[in-house]
Order: sequence, then C-alpha cells, then structure tokens
Amino acid sequence: MDRSERGMVTVELAFAALLLAVSLAFAIMVGGAAFVLGQCQVVANEVARQAARGDAAGIARATADAPAGAVVERRIEGGAVVVEVTWRFVVGDTSWPLVARAQVLEET
Repeated sequence: MDRSERGMVTVELAFAALLLAVSLAFAIMVGGAAFVLGQCQVVANEVARQAARGDAAGIARATADAPAGAVVERRIEGGAVVVEVTWRFVVGDTSWPLVARAQVLEET
C-alpha cells in the first residue's frame, strides 16, 4: 500500500456512514408522515360518520383527535357528508399537503 493511499478506507467508511445516516433519517421522516396520514384518515372517517348522524358532540370529539396542525373541512355533496383532513408535511423550506378524505351518506 502506497503512503498516499493511507486513510482511504477511513474516508470511504465515513462517507458510507454519512449516507446510511441520511437514508435512515429520510426513512424515519417518511414513516412518520405515513403514520400522521393514517391518523388523518381515521379522523376523516369518524367526523364523516358523526356528521352523517348529526351528532355535534361526536364531531367535536373526533375533530379534537386530529393531529396538531391538521385542518378538518366538512361539506355536503349530493346527500353525502364529505370530510377532508389536510396536514402539511414540512421538510426545511418545502412542504407537501397530505390529504385524507372520507365520504358517508347522510342518515335520515
């Protein structure tokens, strides 16, 4: 081994460790976003069911379960209650909206 090549394995190992750490951090962020989107879907389903029944207290309880920063929107479309729960996935200066939607026919 030439003296000029000494330490190359250390540098390569450092770059590999850095790449692994960045990949792991990205995977954790995406997994967290998927978990929050699942929470948003559960809230959208529950709010839609309670709104279809006309249960104002149930709507309030279900809306309170929304993740922090989520926006719950409710509307009536053609005899059905439509609920959208939107949460913004933020990475640095960039953000993406994650939207969960539920639709339930109104009960009479």
